Amino acid sequence: MKRIVEHLNREKRRLYSIAFLAFSAGCVLYSHVDATRLGLPLPVLAGFIYMGLIVCASAITSYFLPKLTRVTDAVAVTRLGFALWIASTQNYELAASPMIGATIVVGGAAILLQVRSWVQVAHQNVLETMSPNFAFDASPQRIKLPVT
Repeated sequence: MKRIVEHLNREKRRLYSIAFLAFSAGCVLYSHVDATRLGLPLPVLAGFIYMGLIVCASAITSYFLPKLTRVTDAVAVTRLGFALWIASTQNYELAASPMIGATIVVGGAAILLQVRSWVQVAHQNVLETMSPNFAFDASPQRIKLPVT
């Protein structure tokens, strides 16, 4: 139990950001519904449900599969992007299909991670070409004189 609490303390900031993104996605995705449940507007209640489920899933994933933390972060970002896109286009039928929604969110996360790796490679290439001694080797070289 102590290891789990230590893990949650280490991952606290990341889980807070995922909680914010999930709550925002839930609120935005159900912003068109004008109803009240349990004394809360339905978009706020949906945001809390999204937040609870997604933070629990992210905490469990980061504990048992720590190499997938980037994926869960990218999925949280694309989930909010998907919710904003659905709300802006008012195409709520698309959001009603779980298969299409999950494909767009996970596919968007994969694209986001791929673009991130391309940016890192491009940044590394720029740094290599812009360094002041890129054309010179740091090791000493022997000079060969022509024999006359």
